[in-house]
Amino acid sequence: MSLINISESELYPTESFGPALEGTLIYNVQGQAEWVGAFITTNERLIMNVDMNGEEYKRVFSYKDIADIYTNAQGLFIEFPEGMGKLALVNVKEGVVDAFVNYVKDKIN
Repeated sequence: MSLINISESELYPTESFGPALEGTLIYNVQGQAEWVGAFITTNERLIMNVDMNGEEYKRVFSYKDIADIYTNAQGLFIEFPEGMGKLALVNVKEGVVDAFVNYVKDKIN
C-alpha cells in the first residue's frame, strides 16, 4: 500500500499536489504508537494518510488549523492549536523534509 501516492481524483478541481513525506507516524491509538504514515500537501490542505493495521485511514487538515511545523533531532512535528496536540513523523523514507516544511510554513504564515 503506497500512502504517499493518492489519486488526482481525490483532489478538488482547484487543487494541485505539493511536497509529500512518508515515514513512521507517532500517535497513540488503542495502545499502538507507531504507524506507517504519510503527509501529502496540496495548495489548499494537508492530507494525512495512515496504514492502521492494513486499513487505510485518511484525515484532512486545513492550513489555518496548523499552529506550527518544525524539525529537530527527533523528527518532524506538526503542532495544532492548544488542546488539539501534535503529530510527529520520524524515519522519513520518502520525500524531502526541508522542502515539505518550507511549503507548509509558507501556507500557515
